Amino acid sequence: MSEYQYYEFQAVDRPLIREEQEAVASLSSRVDPHPRQAVFTYSFGGGLRRRAEDLLAEYYDAMLYLANWGSRQLMFRFPKTLVDLEQMQQYAKEFWSDSVNAINVYTEGEHAILDVQLHEDEGLGWIGGEGWLDSLVGLRDEVLRQDYRLLYLAWLKGITLEYDVDESTLEPPVPPGLRALTLALENFVELFDVDEDLIQVAAERSCDLAGEVADDDLRRAIAQLPPEERDAFLLRLARGEPHLSLALNRRLGALSGAPQGEKVERRTVGELLAAAEALRERRHRELAARAEAKRIAELKALAEQGEEAWRDVDSLIQQSNAKAYDKAVRLLRKLRELAEYQNRQYAFEERMKQIRDQYSRRHALMRRLREVGLIR
Repeated sequence: MSEYQYYEFQAVDRPLIREEQEAVASLSSRVDPHPRQAVFTYSFGGGLRRRAEDLLAEYYDAMLYLANWGSRQLMFRFPKTLVDLEQMQQYAKEFWSDSVNAINVYTEGEHAILDVQLHEDEGLGWIGGEGWLDSLVGLRDEVLRQDYRLLYLAWLKGITLEYDVDESTLEPPVPPGLRALTLALENFVELFDVDEDLIQVAAERSCDLAGEVADDDLRRAIAQLPPEERDAFLLRLARGEPHLSLALNRRLGALSGAPQGEKVERRTVGELLAAAEALRERRHRELAARAEAKRIAELKALAEQGEEAWRDVDSLIQQSNAKAYDKAVRLLRKLRELAEYQNRQYAFEERMKQIRDQYSRRHALMRRLREVGLIR
């Protein structure tokens, strides 16, 4: 399999000016200047002339990197004043001693950077990067709204990649809304292959997301804003400041004394992994039980046909063609299964001896019967 690497960068808050586009285009002859996006692909070795982290920090707000040997990296850049670094860093984790897998949260100038790097030893096989970042970029707005489900899901994935996981480690705060993921979060789960059983277990202690604040509550909070602060917000709005509604709503929430989320008891890594394994085993048992019930029902229906089923076998054999022989063999295998269920194997073997004696010259049929062990 040939090597494949895919880098995509997107500018969300503002487009790149011409000089910035030209600077990015100078990194590769295959990249056309674009105010909102840059894509780099490498199929036979090579890579970016600059660190992806530096390119994002200087120009872009989102970056996705995929490599078919198992590497996945998702990065977002935020205005530093709009995120709570202390809250986000609760989910940051280096999963291996050499930091191959990590969730990092750090500052770079006026920005905060979220860097999720997760790597699979087995590789990803063939994977195309086109379209994935478009499906994930909405996660940036969710984090800006202090929705940390992305960080928690990345942490969940990380603990499944650690060779020698410390099972006594406590999970980070469980964010609300894990029972009902957004489309962007579902896309992250798919691309990063997060264990859905582990998500289901984790979601057991996740409360629902808070509903929208009522207009009357917003009006009361706005009335509490000092006039000079209200004017400052209006001026920033007139200048088109990105994400101003986030800053304003956060301030209004502080004034109105919005309730904080409930604190729940944190589980250990070992408890989460054990609960997910128990869930898998329970589901497998349930699936096996349903499959067995379906099998028994089918056998009982076949038993009701009585001799009619054997006449169908003979009719199929009489057609003397490959398709009919295959159907006859499938029906005979079901009849053998029925005989085992009814503990009438001897009677079945006697009927098979009759078929073998009667049709011994039909070599194609005999070969099929021997291949599935219906005759010797």
